[in-house]
Amino acid sequence: MDHRAYEKYQQENPDVYTPLSTYDYVDQFVHELTTAELVVCAVAIVLAVVAIYKLFAKRKAKKSEDNNAKKEDL
Repeated sequence: MDHRAYEKYQQENPDVYTPLSTYDYVDQFVHELTTAELVVCAVAIVLAVVAIYKLFAKRKAKKSEDNNAKKEDL
């Protein structure tokens, strides 16, 4: 390819390297969630709450068993 053909090719097919900061519609955070995304978030929150509850319930049961065992030893 000679230089004129390459220049013509560049004019017909320009390389666009536009930084994202020039786009107004690009948001960092999503403002609307789909129904599926809301369901996934809700399930994750419920599972986290259940896991925390079981963790504390297990600890409390273990403490009460230890206290009962100590009382029986006396």
